[in-house]
Amino acid sequence: MGRFLNTGIVQMPITTNIQENMAYLEDAVERIMLNPRKPDLVVGCESVAMDLGEPIPGPQTDKWAGIAKKHGIYFIPGSMGEWAEGLAPEGPYYNTAPVFGPDGKLLCAYRKMAPYRPLEDGVPGNTYCVFEIPERKTVIGLQICYDLNFPEISRNLTLLGAEVLVKITLDPSELYSINKHLHYARAVENQAYLVSVNATGPFMANLSYGNSMVVDPEGRLVWEAGENPCNAVITLGLDEVTRARVYGSFHMDHYLQHLRDYDFPAPYAGRIAEAPVFKSIGKTSQDISLYIEARNKINE
Repeated sequence: MGRFLNTGIVQMPITTNIQENMAYLEDAVERIMLNPRKPDLVVGCESVAMDLGEPIPGPQTDKWAGIAKKHGIYFIPGSMGEWAEGLAPEGPYYNTAPVFGPDGKLLCAYRKMAPYRPLEDGVPGNTYCVFEIPERKTVIGLQICYDLNFPEISRNLTLLGAEVLVKITLDPSELYSINKHLHYARAVENQAYLVSVNATGPFMANLSYGNSMVVDPEGRLVWEAGENPCNAVITLGLDEVTRARVYGSFHMDHYLQHLRDYDFPAPYAGRIAEAPVFKSIGKTSQDISLYIEARNKINE
């Protein structure tokens, strides 16, 4: 029979009104559960409750836990602003995506490792999030938006056992062409499914392009949404991951096996700032006004 994972995708508009976002998400989950292929996992997008500023667990995660338990699903509702010990409620947040099991239990809370500087002033996390779906004998690895642009994050999720790499995001239209290629690359190099769920429509200064997508372990497009809000249930054939990793992609390329065999040296692990490449590259501005000032000088 093989292993399959029915993955529900909620591509939705995101506004600065958290209650409006919550109502949309809750209704979308209700509707997606009417699909004859009941989803095992339902995924929302980044910044559903980004301006919130609550601890985890807390009132917001209690609401999401209730949705997961009601429908008996693994649930990644999206990301929220989390303040934790050492961070004042009025200060910068973590951009955090909680994950819930079908019993409503909080399985993990992933803090985005690569905030999009200087537009995003959140505090970077430093812990990976992988969780098991034992009913489907698979492991999911979670990341947020800009994380995907750093291959090390997807690679480490894979090394921790992930067969499905999930990216929740709020990608603006200017980045569609470059990001699309990165989704293929992360899937191919890790011989994993890549599930990207993007928002759609205007959000503050940006316009999210939608086009949520699923790429298989050999880099083939399984499904891609358009620009409008939509729900979808996509069935992932998990044995395709096993086949690619054991016998090679297209029965030829053994990326993960050869990664183990070669065990490439990492001379700057843990001290990346010492790498020669950074001697001629200035530091990233953490202040949006300074960033704009530096950009304006280019045109003077």
